[in-house]
Amino acid sequence: MTVRKFYVHMLVTLLLVGLISTSYGEEGPRTGIFIYTLKFGNGKAMKFKAQVPKKLPKEKTLGLILAFHPHGGNESSMVNWPSKTFLERQKVLDDYVIIGLKSRGPKGYKEHLGDWEIADHEPSYQTFQWAMKTYPIDSRRVHIIGWSRGGFMATRFIWNNLKHFATVTAFAGAHSPDWTSKSLGGYPNQDWVKLKQSKGTRIDYSVDFSKKSLTEYLPKSRDRKVNLSEYLPEFYHVHGDRDYVIDVNLTRSFTRELGKIGLRFIYRELDGVNHAGVFQGKPVNFAVNDDVFAWINATRNKILPLNETDRKTLATIEKNISTMASTQAIALIKEASRIGGHQGGKALIKAFDSKFVDVRVAAVTSGYTTSYGPAFIAKLGELIRDPKREKDVRFNACHVLGTYAKWRQLDAQKILTDTVLDPSLSQYIRFQLITAISRSYEFMVAGNMYDDRKIIQTLVKLLDDPNVGVRGYAHMVLKKGTNGIGKFGYNASHNKSERQAPVSLWNKWAAQITVPLLSDNFVKKRSSEIPGALRDGLQK
Repeated sequence: MTVRKFYVHMLVTLLLVGLISTSYGEEGPRTGIFIYTLKFGNGKAMKFKAQVPKKLPKEKTLGLILAFHPHGGNESSMVNWPSKTFLERQKVLDDYVIIGLKSRGPKGYKEHLGDWEIADHEPSYQTFQWAMKTYPIDSRRVHIIGWSRGGFMATRFIWNNLKHFATVTAFAGAHSPDWTSKSLGGYPNQDWVKLKQSKGTRIDYSVDFSKKSLTEYLPKSRDRKVNLSEYLPEFYHVHGDRDYVIDVNLTRSFTRELGKIGLRFIYRELDGVNHAGVFQGKPVNFAVNDDVFAWINATRNKILPLNETDRKTLATIEKNISTMASTQAIALIKEASRIGGHQGGKALIKAFDSKFVDVRVAAVTSGYTTSYGPAFIAKLGELIRDPKREKDVRFNACHVLGTYAKWRQLDAQKILTDTVLDPSLSQYIRFQLITAISRSYEFMVAGNMYDDRKIIQTLVKLLDDPNVGVRGYAHMVLKKGTNGIGKFGYNASHNKSERQAPVSLWNKWAAQITVPLLSDNFVKKRSSEIPGALRDGLQK
């Protein structure tokens, strides 16, 4: 073989090797956007669409989102919108593998309610396992989402797979055993909302996870009462109250049961929003979905242990960060943020002992994008009250707590609602606390004023605060719950006697607006649906 022919032969060989190395299922995992079908035993398969960062990290640091489409959808339905879109808006798209799964459809189904039934569970789980083996995914950053029938799937699939997922997100759907072909007429003839309306009564759907054993994931030996929310996955539900495809009371029933057993959930009910509108239309819908994906990005699996590398990193942080140079310490704070969870928070507390202000500020501000658990939250509460701490540290401590409160971390809510009532704190700090509380309130006025009612009750208490500025700011925030027109004759500059009657009206409003969503006494926030006497007061 001549030298020229030899080099041509080698070039062709290298090109072929290059093509093989980037083809699916061979030497390297496929990246970018692609559609593929995995085939398993017993004739089972799963078609999916994936979006994978083109450059894969060496360590297992990526997050994974498994997405279940609505009825009639396909593997593409949840990948670009909402997953890719809202991860891009959070500037974290390259940190995630997104896999949109495709249900098998009517073939093999026994329940006949639409896409996603028991027959889909095993292929979905096997696809999840394939992704974990194929890509450098952090097992503590794995999440499932679903819309409509996909929401049914996500909230059903989770119960046999609790240890694998950090969060569950369901848009306009949640599973209930009441939704059967017998009770609802069978797909495609069922009309769930009309069924409810024809009886003239509200349906309280049963939920079947309350009988499942959840204690197996708790510490074996414990000297204190343990909250399930500290160990099990978190839930985020979004549902419009004008949904004529899937009854909003289904999500109300599901989240009520989550609360009864002590699991952490967020429920954003959207007034006037229909089935498809949870993703589009009003600005509040974009705000909610931004919040969903910020929460996903911040939350870690609480069951699975840290890997050895991350344990060593946190041990170094806990031992040395208080005495490190600023540049080195801030680099480690970024690592603590990546690791996250209560383990990361416990180690990061030591950063507040650093002599460098920028290190202390970096530690607290990392909480905007990472949930760190109870110990870190308690530390933020201490920082707020410490007048010797820097203004930037205290300012950001208030607002990070506001972020956690918005995500229904109840210890953060309690710190905020207790601390803001303390008249010994400066007006500046109390204003920051009111602003932090208002972040939760802004989501509440979209439709669900019940779950976080302590926020409303605290704001109403502030209407009688000794500080006129605090009173005025609290009133300004509260008015958002009445479309901005609510006054009840209240004037923050009036004396206590003059404020008595208006404050009484505000208390009555708060009592009515915060009844349970599944109560027969439930009323909407819109002034047109508020009882007459109170509505008249709103106009004054």
